[in-house]
Amino acid sequence: MFDTDAIEGIHELEKELPEALQYWHKWGNIAELHHRHVYRPEHGDDICCIEMVLQDIRAAHAIRVSLFHVSGRISFDTNGGFYSGLTIEDCAAWGYEPEHRFRISSLEQDLDLEIYCETIKVALIR
Repeated sequence: MFDTDAIEGIHELEKELPEALQYWHKWGNIAELHHRHVYRPEHGDDICCIEMVLQDIRAAHAIRVSLFHVSGRISFDTNGGFYSGLTIEDCAAWGYEPEHRFRISSLEQDLDLEIYCETIKVALIR
């Protein structure tokens, strides 16, 4: 349903969520958004990471989405803007660089979101 098998934890999420919530656009509330840099000793560098807690429209369920080695842009219209879910695409077959494997975007005009990342991890919170 999520159509992104390469995401770590996606199969566990699919087992625990109702089928109606197994689409990225159903997660229309960003409850938390955190940005940080993480040091990778094996590469000797820092990478940008974003962690979001997303809720379904009724706030009955929440998932943690962690994005690693992120690049791109995020901006919000905080004066009455709205958001109704993400689009996550696996670009591995498109010839993109490995650090740009996933493309995360939103079609809503009040949320300018187009980022790329190397890996994604998801987990059900409730």
